[in-house]
Amino acid sequence: MKPISCKTLASITLVTLFSIAAQQADPADYNKKFNAWLKTPNAPTKVKPTLAEHTFTWLDATPAITTRGGVKYRNPETEPWRFSITASIDEARANSIERHFGVPMDSIQFGFTSEEEMVKCQRLETTKLAHHGMRLTESSDGSFGVLNADYQWLIDGCEKEVESITASILRETDRVLKASDAPRIATARDKVAAIFRFIQSIPYKTISELADGKDRCGMRTPLITLLKGGDCDSKSVLMAALIRSKKLADVVIVTLTMPDGSGHAILGVGVTAHTTDQTIAYKGKTFVLAEAATSDERRDGNLADLGEVGSEWKDFQSRPYEVIPVR
Repeated sequence: MKPISCKTLASITLVTLFSIAAQQADPADYNKKFNAWLKTPNAPTKVKPTLAEHTFTWLDATPAITTRGGVKYRNPETEPWRFSITASIDEARANSIERHFGVPMDSIQFGFTSEEEMVKCQRLETTKLAHHGMRLTESSDGSFGVLNADYQWLIDGCEKEVESITASILRETDRVLKASDAPRIATARDKVAAIFRFIQSIPYKTISELADGKDRCGMRTPLITLLKGGDCDSKSVLMAALIRSKKLADVVIVTLTMPDGSGHAILGVGVTAHTTDQTIAYKGKTFVLAEAATSDERRDGNLADLGEVGSEWKDFQSRPYEVIPVR
């Protein structure tokens, strides 16, 4: 499997502007924007549904592949499994959630003239962030706040929309497995693997900044990722949303940082682990890793398996990383 080089994991230092009478800048200049931001809606704008049917097709070469000595071999005479689902997606709602997600950084700077005002502003700021899919955590030394995307908010915001897609994937998986040369009923791992194969049919795309000036920590919302593709954390969150929509397995998202500052996100899924799987232990439970960033660029069904990670990430537990559980 070809390793994926992902973007720098976005983390933004929040700056609080301390104002005293001697300063030339008027705190009101900052507070005007801050107060306007506080008055924005806490939920995505309700829009008239715009339903559009989307067909997703993908191949899976699993029946044609054998592994010997850790090397995969594909028999060209064996047909890959063929999957196809059709989903009705409310594109207007998807775009509304995307616009609501994130925060305009210049609007969360504020001035204050007392300790009491500072505490009040910081409390309001943190509360508002949560409504826009962002979370604020302390730096390792506690000296400043770090802004990150709230994975749980992103998953909760699309659970109903993706539930029917998950159901379609599982029905298609049942059909394919029953029609295979060795018919069987899908296990919990089979179901998660089917979603993983679907995720690999979603193109890997780096995320460019939108023109609205909001910081989204380099992410897309799950529905927009579904429609337009996404990078490692965007695709990981989409996969987590699909799995959790049917409560198929426990899920964690692992984020890690490389020495050069670049980062990566990998999904961990609580399914039965095989001996060759790359796994991580979290709170006494084993999670099988899934490289959601991978994509079937050649559209030939040569997909990554659950438990496979790129060689450059295999020693990630020797470097700083964070495990983020999702419900």
